[in-house]
Amino acid sequence: MMEKILLLGSGGHAKSVADAILQEGSFEIAGFVDNACKESFAYRGYTIIGSDEDLEVLFKSGIRNAFVCVGYLGRGRVRNRLYGLLKNIGFTLPVIMDSSAVLASDAQVGEGTFIGKGAIVNANAVIGKMAILNTASVVEHDCRIGDFSHVAVAGVVCGGAQIGENTLIGANATLLQNISIGDNVIIGAGSVVTKNVEHNSLVIGNKVRNQMEE
Repeated sequence: MMEKILLLGSGGHAKSVADAILQEGSFEIAGFVDNACKESFAYRGYTIIGSDEDLEVLFKSGIRNAFVCVGYLGRGRVRNRLYGLLKNIGFTLPVIMDSSAVLASDAQVGEGTFIGKGAIVNANAVIGKMAILNTASVVEHDCRIGDFSHVAVAGVVCGGAQIGENTLIGANATLLQNISIGDNVIIGAGSVVTKNVEHNSLVIGNKVRNQMEE
């Protein structure tokens, strides 16, 4: 019998995670957990079975696995909070990887990370906990992706690049090899990053601003 897993969130990202789990066949989905009242929500026959307040009861019922299916949402504070909540209760947060993704044999991936459809993680890459590597993203050899960071759809992180924590690499953005991106950074969609980016920066195209000043 497969172990059960709870999925926190019921948006589009949650559907992507659910589909990956169903394809992989390693867990039985117990249902979705969401604080919003969505009585009509259902995906592939699975419904919302509780809110955050029910997590301890669900854990005590025998469900030991959970996964945060909320997207980045700015700097990912919601994901950080839910991670802490789940860990305090005692849940295990597995890595969920779509069956179409490619992971090098020596790559390292932290707990609670999602690797989406067609994503590639190459040799000697290290992915932190609670990261998101979305559809068709590429993390090349020797890269480091920090905890709670997100490489969006078709984002490309070239060899040896380093990304800090709570950082978003936008859709179709490209980071050239060996550059360093700080913590709490947002790289806008389609940007090409050719030099290091400091903490708390916002990069749109080739313009860099400090988010803390806004």
